[in-house]
Amino acid sequence: MAGSPLRHLSMLVRYLRGERTAMALLALLVPSGIGLQLVAPYLLRGFIDGALSGDSQETLRDLAAWSLVAAVGVLVVTIGTEALSSRIAWRSTNRLRADLVGHCLSRPPDFYHEHPPGELVERMDGDVTRLAAVMSALLLELLAQALLIVGILVALFRLEWRLALVFAPFAAGTLLLLRTLVGRAMPFVTARQRVAADLQGFLEERLAAAEDLRANGASRYTLRQLGDRQEDLYRRARDAARASVRWPATVQGLSAVSVVLALAVSSWLHSRGQLSTGTAFASLSYAMLLRRPLLAVTTRFRDLEDAAASVQRLRDLLGHGAGSKDLPGHRTERRTGGGALPAGRPGVRFDRVSFCYEPDEPVLQDVSFTLRPGEHLGVVGRTGSGKSTVVRLLFGLHHPVTGSVSAGGLDVTKTDLRALRSRVALVTQEVHVFHAALRDNLTFFDRAVPDDRLRAALDEAGLGPWLRALPHGLDTLLGAGARGMSAGEEQQLALARVFLRDPGLVLMDEPTARLDPYSERLLVPALERLLEDRTAVVVEHRPHLLLNADRILVLGDDGKVAEEGERAVLAADPSSRLHTFLRTAEAAR
Repeated sequence: MAGSPLRHLSMLVRYLRGERTAMALLALLVPSGIGLQLVAPYLLRGFIDGALSGDSQETLRDLAAWSLVAAVGVLVVTIGTEALSSRIAWRSTNRLRADLVGHCLSRPPDFYHEHPPGELVERMDGDVTRLAAVMSALLLELLAQALLIVGILVALFRLEWRLALVFAPFAAGTLLLLRTLVGRAMPFVTARQRVAADLQGFLEERLAAAEDLRANGASRYTLRQLGDRQEDLYRRARDAARASVRWPATVQGLSAVSVVLALAVSSWLHSRGQLSTGTAFASLSYAMLLRRPLLAVTTRFRDLEDAAASVQRLRDLLGHGAGSKDLPGHRTERRTGGGALPAGRPGVRFDRVSFCYEPDEPVLQDVSFTLRPGEHLGVVGRTGSGKSTVVRLLFGLHHPVTGSVSAGGLDVTKTDLRALRSRVALVTQEVHVFHAALRDNLTFFDRAVPDDRLRAALDEAGLGPWLRALPHGLDTLLGAGARGMSAGEEQQLALARVFLRDPGLVLMDEPTARLDPYSERLLVPALERLLEDRTAVVVEHRPHLLLNADRILVLGDDGKVAEEGERAVLAADPSSRLHTFLRTAEAAR
């Protein structure tokens, strides 16, 4: 990680391309501010020497007026620079944040196993916020400070070359030291930010499970873990601070020595009559002014190292799955340009499909089956046998390692994902309800859908009476901090979303797993209406919900097909696994 932070910040250039006008104005304002700062000591020198030598009141008033103009000019330029910098920062970082969110939304499920929500929030908020200073013309500011240092040395040589010779070695030595020390703190800064992101992820996970932690007596353990992580963060932050403070402390020491030497040389020259009072005062003003850009450069380079570490972390995030070969079955979801499923009820075919989440740990092995258009397939098997993976492969969430998965005669891996999911719907036991209006929860924020279609979909899902009882109808706010929903109502809302889309193929992954018997009875009629005249693949543990299935696929513990065929035939065969499964389930009831 060591090296020039500027190398790590090169990624940000493309986010500044949309701010050419603002950057051009900054390129004008910054040199103007430098010029005004350089001219002020010259005006002060003329005023002091003029006052001591008896110049006219009019001349002194003119010098004072120009000094005031220069001071006001510096103020105006500073305000303008800050305003433009803020605009560049927010607009540029917003584009970067949008790219990060879009990238994360296109990642396959394994991405979220590696990066928990807390870590992603820290990167998209914390890291991007740290970049605001960089995006707000930090690099331009560093260049301006360097130009100011050169301008001050040139002005000093014009005023008194002997004083300039005092400062020049210190300025050159400071810049050479900067070249040597810059980047030394980056490994420590990166470690601190990594630990901070881990802490964010820990907090997000533990707060989400607060009820379980209290109920199971794990609160003290959680607090101990929090203390350990905070201690680790403190150590990392301390190491980063120690590495970062060496450079500013060295510069401040060198600056103080240079000013003391300048005072001594000025006094000696003035005592010998070789330096006027105004020139001595102006030279000391330049000396004090020289300290400012040197200290500013050191401070801003600390910000630059923080930002460079953040950029490296964001680059790693954006590079996840890009520019490198994907692991088998774990490919990006961003896929366009393929074929589109035809209208109607597509058939489904698995041809010798194998899949694994981890290398050498197969989940499915040599799975084959065919489902004709309009048929319903029930998938059963023990936990971990790969049932959910079957529907995930059909939905395009994963790709088979070997074999092929097709719907409507098209290979799912070569089908445009947007087109695929316009014709295929996935219903799981987990239903996400957004903190938004009911209409937005139904349409996923598509306001072009007519209200009549929304009401019809809710009626089909059995939520008509519930809708009519809501205080604000479709505009009722749902989600955390608003109106809550029972597990059954949430599942009915998921079905309403599917009714609204009217797909030809419906995939269900244990949609009744969270429901009590009463809620299940309310949901079953809506499920039957949904599956009517559609092709369906249903993963279900409850055998009585598979009565309408045309075919059954039984997966063994090894991920292989243990049994596959027509439901009625398998159920009537005492030697079949389905028959045993149904008999065991009936006895358990």
